[in-house]
Amino acid sequence: MIINRSKDSSNNSISFVSKDMGFLLTQSEVSYNFKDKLVEDIAKQVFNDNKLAIGNIPKTGVKYTKMFIGVTGYDTIMSAYTEASKTTKKKYMIEATVDKFNVIEKGTVTLNVMFEEGSNLINTSFSESMENVKNKVLVVDQYGNKISEKVNDKIFKDVGVIMQKVIQQQENQTTDIDSEFKGIEQTCNLKGYGDVSCITGRGVKVKDSYTGLVGLFYIDTDKHNWDSSGNYEIDLDLNFQNIMDEKTAGQDEQKEESSDFSGGEGTLNGKEVKAEFTAYYPSNNPMEGGYYQAMDNKRLVPSNNTCAAPSKLKFKTQIQAKCPGTKIDGKTYTVTDRGGAIKVTNGVYKIDILMSSKEECYNFGRRKGTIIIGDGTGYTNATGKAKELISIAKSKLGCKYVWGATGPNTFDCSGFTQWCYKKIGINIPRVSRDQGKAGKAVSKGSLQPGDLVFFSSKGANGAIDHVGMFVGDGEFIHSPHTGDVVKISKLSGSYYTKNYVTAKRFL
Repeated sequence: MIINRSKDSSNNSISFVSKDMGFLLTQSEVSYNFKDKLVEDIAKQVFNDNKLAIGNIPKTGVKYTKMFIGVTGYDTIMSAYTEASKTTKKKYMIEATVDKFNVIEKGTVTLNVMFEEGSNLINTSFSESMENVKNKVLVVDQYGNKISEKVNDKIFKDVGVIMQKVIQQQENQTTDIDSEFKGIEQTCNLKGYGDVSCITGRGVKVKDSYTGLVGLFYIDTDKHNWDSSGNYEIDLDLNFQNIMDEKTAGQDEQKEESSDFSGGEGTLNGKEVKAEFTAYYPSNNPMEGGYYQAMDNKRLVPSNNTCAAPSKLKFKTQIQAKCPGTKIDGKTYTVTDRGGAIKVTNGVYKIDILMSSKEECYNFGRRKGTIIIGDGTGYTNATGKAKELISIAKSKLGCKYVWGATGPNTFDCSGFTQWCYKKIGINIPRVSRDQGKAGKAVSKGSLQPGDLVFFSSKGANGAIDHVGMFVGDGEFIHSPHTGDVVKISKLSGSYYTKNYVTAKRFL
């Protein structure tokens, strides 16, 4: 298809730039939320939604879960097949023919074409770079302690010096060290007399004594040029290896955190005011209003117990509903959204509770009651179960930290919290980053004994790599790191203040 056309009066010429139909996929953006969908079905849906005829689509049997918003169709399909290639060990590419789109296995076709000096070869170029070389990999834990290391002797011999990559491995995680090595990068280009069979993904043979390019090479990109005299030349970027155009576009879906927690274990501390309650439900279309919450433009998730409230209440403020005879009575909600009609009128706070469906909202209707606006000091009337949990945790004071240990006498940080909760009959995820995704989010000012507190060695916005259990009075119990033991620390300590990320409740 022609994408550019220009005229030049100086030589009475008209120039055209054409690209194959695959160009369309690199320009058209998509919006999908795939859940356990076969990779081949993802490709078919993208092609169909872009009104593109489908040819051959290889079956992989691999299911993929990912959300793509504002990502090109090309990157969406290639991200899915990049994931599939980890299982099938095959390399894939999108191919656009005259009338259909295919996904093919890259590098399986070798053309009966030889580019040779003195024949159909105009010139070649070749370069090598060691800028991105990595021949040693050091794996450390979240505190910088060495877990393992490995040197690739072949790459080391090629460059003669150590060029190291350091990977900080999270607890209960494994690292594929061999995949982290990077050798000398080699690139080559060929200009020759035209051959329409030379297209991306095919293999061609080259023989050029000057650059030393001799043997089989794989076409990464192809350009075909015709001039006004009818001369036809091609420009090929070649690769020594058959390499897939791997993509990792999209984002993981924001998980809906399930919890039957109804707020604080008791009464929220704060000021009680009159309220009028209504309800709303989230849209299923990210292009419509009511899909994202105003606080941070993240997806509205009913199970997170959130609400829209007047601007007089800051985002993240906790309110406890008092509306006898309804399902919201006694529940605590976090303010994350606004609304045009959500105001304070004659001292009455309009509160819009996020629910799951239109039917649930209609059944709820409009109700009157009161809310307690949390003052950040938590709740009264802590439960006996929290006391039991803290007692179990404190019984392990002095136990040694061992990376990957889950008790009963040695622990890593998340192994310790998981073991404690299991002793009172509550199962929580194994590692800290997953524990941080579960439970009910609580603000730092609303912590209660038994809540889990999470930290990151990269700072407040970093990935979670440590967890402890709040025990009250500004303190938490945890299994810190190699060389230390289970102990109680203060949240106000400089390290924990700087690296505090969030807190979650499971009781």
